Amino acid sequence: MVRRIMADPTAPQTFRLKLSVGDLAIDTPVSVPGGAMQPETVLPTLQKVINAMVDAAEARETSAGREISCRKGCGACCRQLVPISRTETRAMRALIAAQPAERRDALRQRFDAAAVRVRDAGLSEALLDPAKRQGRTDRELSLAYFALRIPCPFLEQESCSIHPDRPLVCREYLVTSPAAACANAGQEGVVTVAVPKFSLGARGLEAATPSENTLADWIPLALALERPPPKQPRSLPGTDWIKRFFNVAQAGRDA
Repeated sequence: MVRRIMADPTAPQTFRLKLSVGDLAIDTPVSVPGGAMQPETVLPTLQKVINAMVDAAEARETSAGREISCRKGCGACCRQLVPISRTETRAMRALIAAQPAERRDALRQRFDAAAVRVRDAGLSEALLDPAKRQGRTDRELSLAYFALRIPCPFLEQESCSIHPDRPLVCREYLVTSPAAACANAGQEGVVTVAVPKFSLGARGLEAATPSENTLADWIPLALALERPPPKQPRSLPGTDWIKRFFNVAQAGRDA
């Protein structure tokens, strides 16, 4: 349930978000800038929502005597397929473009190297175009990608160099199994923490119609520079983007 605190559409809009999913519940204020905007503008709000749900999941695990294994310097999961939405793709490209020249060039070289390895493995078309996946599930594609052991272009010293800006799906991935298990090719022995996958909601932010199935509308973070940036959608009020996010997230969880 979302209860409006401020009503002026030209001012920043603040809401009290009360949400229960299974045994998890959050109650937190969230804000979006006022006026019409591009969807990238609300990404910080979506990050806060997912962070709050993840915090609740961590508290549940701790109460049950289970310890989160993830630590800085443990980067096995940073070689997994990281599916990002159109909105996150544009934000990621903007983040790279805003870096100092030397770092920007280094990042682009890493992205280029990752793209070459994916292309040499014959996975590029399937990962970049949902129509060419030929019935291969996300799980199958994920394992094929993970087998390549390609480090995320943002991985430095086995840690995420853009941690505050990391993709939504990365925030939802936590394990309680030994960190060493995360490197297993088939992910045997990996025990993930049950976190609602609200990151699915970002895939439908820019859908042409509310009924459009957008679950397959993603590309790997490592290939974010491999095609032209997604076309900018029309601007909408921030509250409209938030509503779209939750509607698609709910549909994805029900699918």
